[in-house]
Amino acid sequence: MGLLDFFKNEDQAEVKKYSGLYDQLAVEYQQISEKDLVVLSCIAGLMARVAYVDFDLHENEVKKMKELIQSWNQKLEFDHEITTDMAIKYVREMAGIDNHLLVHPLKSHLNPDQRYQVLQMLFLIAASDGNVAGIESEEIRIITKGLELTNQHFLAARAEVSEFFLTR
Repeated sequence: MGLLDFFKNEDQAEVKKYSGLYDQLAVEYQQISEKDLVVLSCIAGLMARVAYVDFDLHENEVKKMKELIQSWNQKLEFDHEITTDMAIKYVREMAGIDNHLLVHPLKSHLNPDQRYQVLQMLFLIAASDGNVAGIESEEIRIITKGLELTNQHFLAARAEVSEFFLTR
């Protein structure tokens, strides 16, 4: 089942327009299962979305994306540099799409603990340029709801990231 299969009720032209990252990853990583490609493309897409929501893609955000993508699934054989570069290429597209196009597949493939890890990663990216801007925090709040996580998850992830940066 491809990324487009998750959106049978969506406008197919709209969904296809935003599946470019998945399509690129599928060509680059033919050895990776479709499920893992869907998850990887959605996570990379959400990361790019949060990094660019303030229309400023800071070099530290890119660096943090690369670290987090590399650490997401150690058993997959993929190049985190290429994956991040592909996500950044589509960042302007992703900044304007509805979150549900990226969170819906994650709800199907990830358990709540894994979805919470995604939330933590999004805060780490947002904070990697020195602070979490209000617009980044609000974007993550919207993503939290889409991932069917609670406000407590949102607050806990935000607090963990704050503690992490205070102890550095």
